[in-house]
Amino acid sequence: MESTVLSQVGWYRDEGALSRGEIGIRHSYMASLATVLDYFSDDFDPVRLMGASAFAFRIWINQIFCPSAMSVFDWGTLCPEAVEQYGRHCQHWASYSHDGDADSDDRRNAHQAIIHSLNVGTPVVCWDVHDTEWGVLVGYSDSDQSFYALDHNGEQRELPFERLGRNGVNLLSVIIPGEPNERSPNDATRRALRAAVAHADQKEHLDRPEYQDGLPAYDLWATMCERWALIMDAGRSERISNDIPVFAGYYADHYWSARSYAREYLTRLAVDNPSLIGPAQQYSRVTELLAGVSQFFSSRQVPSHSDDLRGVVDALHSVALAEKRAINSLRSYLGSSAR
Repeated sequence: MESTVLSQVGWYRDEGALSRGEIGIRHSYMASLATVLDYFSDDFDPVRLMGASAFAFRIWINQIFCPSAMSVFDWGTLCPEAVEQYGRHCQHWASYSHDGDADSDDRRNAHQAIIHSLNVGTPVVCWDVHDTEWGVLVGYSDSDQSFYALDHNGEQRELPFERLGRNGVNLLSVIIPGEPNERSPNDATRRALRAAVAHADQKEHLDRPEYQDGLPAYDLWATMCERWALIMDAGRSERISNDIPVFAGYYADHYWSARSYAREYLTRLAVDNPSLIGPAQQYSRVTELLAGVSQFFSSRQVPSHSDDLRGVVDALHSVALAEKRAINSLRSYLGSSAR
C-alpha cells in the first residue's frame, strides 16, 4: 500500500488583486491551475495566466442563470491551451461517460497518471473534486482508496478513487502541467488577443441558444434581469427562486474577476504597444461597472425594488458597449500588426 501528500500545496490567493479591492481568480479551473503553477515556482504571474489564456476575456451566460455556464466550453481545447499559453507542456485526459463506468480506459489511464504525478511532486488539476467545480489533487492513499484534494474554496476534501470522473456528473477532466515549452511571449500574446476577438465574435464552440458567450452574452444577461424586474413589477416576487440571486451573484463575481485581469493584462502590454492603451481603458471601465454589479448581488438576496434591477440592466448595456469598443480596437491592432 502506498500514499503521499504534498502538504505544502496551498490554495492560491492573488494578493495583488486583493490589495486593489478585487477578488482574484474566481473561475475554478483557472484558480486550480494557478494553485498548481504557483507551487512550481516563486514567480507565478496571475495576470499573465489569465490574460495569455484568454480566460480574462471570456464570458458564458445561461438563460436561467444556471451556474453550469462556467463549464460549458470546449475542455479538450481550452484547458490544455491555458497551460501551453503560460509556457508549459500539458497532459490532459477528458471524456464523458453515459453510464459512469469507472473502469474505462480514460479513467484508468488518468488514475495512473495522477499517481505518478503526485509521486514525483506535481499536484494535479481535476474536475468535480466537489460541487461540480475544478479543484486540485494533492495526495492519495491506497489504503483509503482516495485522493486528497483542495476544492474550489481551498477546503480539504477526499475524492474516492471510484469517483474520479463520476462524482455527480460523469465527466472526466484531469490536467497535469509539465516542463516548459517553446512558445514565445510574443506568440502567446498574439494568440491571446486573437482568442479574445474570436470569443467575442462567438467563434468558440458553445451549446447555443441555451447558452450565450462573447458580446451577445451581455444582452442575454441584461434580458434576464429585465424579466426579473417585470416579475417584481407584477407583484410576483414569490415566484423567484432563492437560487436566482445566488446564481446572479456567482455570475457577477466571475466576470468582474475576469475583466479585472483583462484590464491588468492590456495595461501591461500597452507599455510597449501604445495602440493597446484604448482597449486597456475600455476594460478598466468594464471592470468598474461589473464591480458595481457584483456589489449589488453581494447579499445573494432578492432585490427590494425592480428599479434597482433596471440599474443593473443599464450597467450591463454599458459594459457591452465598452467591451465592443475594446474588441474592435483589438481587431484593428491585430490587423495592423500583421501587415
